Amino acid sequence: MPAWKGVIPAIVTPLKDGGNSIDLEALREYCSFIIEKRVDGIFALGTAGEGLLLSPSERKSIAEALVAHVNKKVPVIVQTGCMRAEQTIELTRHCRDIGADAAAIVLPYYYNLDDKAIFEHFMRIADAVPAFPLFIYNIPQCTGNNLKPDLFGKLIERIETIVGLKNSSSDIFQAQDYIRIAGDKCSIFVGYDALILAVLSVGACGIISGIASAFPEPYVNIYQAFMSGELEKTREYQALIDKLDKVSKGGDIASFKKALEFRGIKVGGVREPNRNLSDEEAAKLRKSLREMGLV
Repeated sequence: MPAWKGVIPAIVTPLKDGGNSIDLEALREYCSFIIEKRVDGIFALGTAGEGLLLSPSERKSIAEALVAHVNKKVPVIVQTGCMRAEQTIELTRHCRDIGADAAAIVLPYYYNLDDKAIFEHFMRIADAVPAFPLFIYNIPQCTGNNLKPDLFGKLIERIETIVGLKNSSSDIFQAQDYIRIAGDKCSIFVGYDALILAVLSVGACGIISGIASAFPEPYVNIYQAFMSGELEKTREYQALIDKLDKVSKGGDIASFKKALEFRGIKVGGVREPNRNLSDEEAAKLRKSLREMGLV
């Protein structure tokens, strides 16, 4: 059984000054809140964490503060992916040097790349930062590039340090292929919330979710219920997660941050070009969450 498993929230990044600067004190308080929810790790600076909207120095400062504060209570995965390998290597080396447990690397984005280009990109990074655990982060709806199962197989065959894959694709058949190919070489995490029950059922090792950044509890509950063989409870938690997904508009970062505010956790607003919720949208979100018994 692969070592990486369980529920790993993809946390938001606390910001202040209208989203123009990072708030490290709020980050520490927020991470304490997340860890108290019995999660199995923290995934930072991904999509929910607005990592690609932050400067390299900001990303390094957040990673340093996070690793120091968590202090090995749970594993920390830092998303270090950039458009170019050189920038990704710089951030991945920094991630290693400060004591993070792994780096996650999103596929290069915007330009439509073939399998050879993607393969070479990951090979360059792995060769430059040897003996350090790596996750691949596949989110084709955002990057425009999809990790094909055959390419995934070639990568884990050549790069022994790949320990996991966060798959946020909605393609259940592709998820099944990943799980079959991975075997016991690395962990497959479902990152598409509507498919949690389905993908756990075909062998996924865990969940990495942006919505869990604000509401870790139902994700911990669904995983534990599944592992205990309580199928009816698992279905109930999946239904709750489906409602949360709809209420948060399928992964709206401003909704996550506002929900945290409703829970008494101050993480500020989002960074442009993302936009914060209007007063009307915030009131509607609060009403929906109250009806679900979550705030």
